[in-house]
Amino acid sequence: MNQPLPKKADLLSPFRFRIEWRDGSVSEYSARDLRLACPCASCIEEGTGRVLLDPRTVPEDILVLGAELVGRYGLSFVWSDGHKTGIFAFGMLRELGAPRSPS
Repeated sequence: MNQPLPKKADLLSPFRFRIEWRDGSVSEYSARDLRLACPCASCIEEGTGRVLLDPRTVPEDILVLGAELVGRYGLSFVWSDGHKTGIFAFGMLRELGAPRSPS
């Protein structure tokens, strides 16, 4: 399977992030949903995949302060809670974002 590739990524607000994919579909994410899906070793146990992050510790009003390209395969985010170690592969972002066709 080919890796999905973004055409454009935008921080719509500190609470919303959007990706336009090269195939024309669009994914939008809430900051909190992205934070809860963080795949880093502090949030997910590496050996078992068990979730370590307690959702109760993530504020409802958490903000995305920035996003950065990681190689040619993903993005990392900086959060208002100080977290910044997760690398979100494009395939994972595509699955999380439930892409919809442009209208």
